[in-house]
Amino acid sequence: MKKLTFLAIVLTLLLGTYSCDLLTVSLEEQAYPTKYPSLDMAELVALNAEYKKENNGRLCSTLNEYGFTGFSEVLFEDGKNPCERVNRDVVRIGIDNTDTLLAAAKRVIVQNSKYTGVNDSSELVLEEMLPQPGCINCGRPDEYSADIEWKLTFENQLIDSTEVMDTEITVFIDAKGVNRIWGNWYPDLEVPDFVNFGYLEVQEGMVGWEIDMTEYYGEEFIYTVQEGDLTEIPQKVYLPIKSDSGNELEVRTCWAVSINTVNLNFPGWIAYIDIEEGFLVDLVSKQVEFQQKN
Repeated sequence: MKKLTFLAIVLTLLLGTYSCDLLTVSLEEQAYPTKYPSLDMAELVALNAEYKKENNGRLCSTLNEYGFTGFSEVLFEDGKNPCERVNRDVVRIGIDNTDTLLAAAKRVIVQNSKYTGVNDSSELVLEEMLPQPGCINCGRPDEYSADIEWKLTFENQLIDSTEVMDTEITVFIDAKGVNRIWGNWYPDLEVPDFVNFGYLEVQEGMVGWEIDMTEYYGEEFIYTVQEGDLTEIPQKVYLPIKSDSGNELEVRTCWAVSINTVNLNFPGWIAYIDIEEGFLVDLVSKQVEFQQKN
């Protein structure tokens, strides 16, 4: 759910393309998309206290506004990450044996399944494991540096081989165990039984889109999507995104459609189109995606 600061989409063309094709289905009969409501602050604070207690006060990380371990600043005091506070008790013991760290991280993630959304450790796939150096005997004449923590990042959630976007889980572990968890999976997702809008139909409807790139170029410039920009086969993904009301998170099944700009010094976009209802859910610059991954 990335916010574009330099892109705005002219939606009238898209709405005009798909509005006549939408199926008439009673909203009461639809469980799709899966929605996770944000918690009021009192409920969230109480749940976060329970989360901390269940982990013996070892975790400096907090829950997000939906009660998951996903990163959020909603419970940060004075806008400061509690894991970065100068008065946090950091375990300054070098970790020489890393053989048990992966199993320990998976175990804690599953033990916290109520908050992480992960019920089966075998589904967790390690993406990378990086040492986190820090000082030993800090401030003393015999101070030295060692790997006092390890950062383990797990790949996005998969449901029947389909990726749930933005669901990487990162765990930090020190000599005494896991000290923070950021990121979460989503349990009990409602998946549409049928694809109402196939990707070929979606791509055809995207030809002629107008994308305002004025903020990016510094002067008025509108890019019109051409048929030749849409040559890649779209991938089906699940995309978590805040609802229009902002009071809940919903996970939608989308075609991730690559828009490759022709003869333009710009990498293009990924357009996420709901396969059930046929509208644009999000438009993300490939440049933004690259910067966030690096």
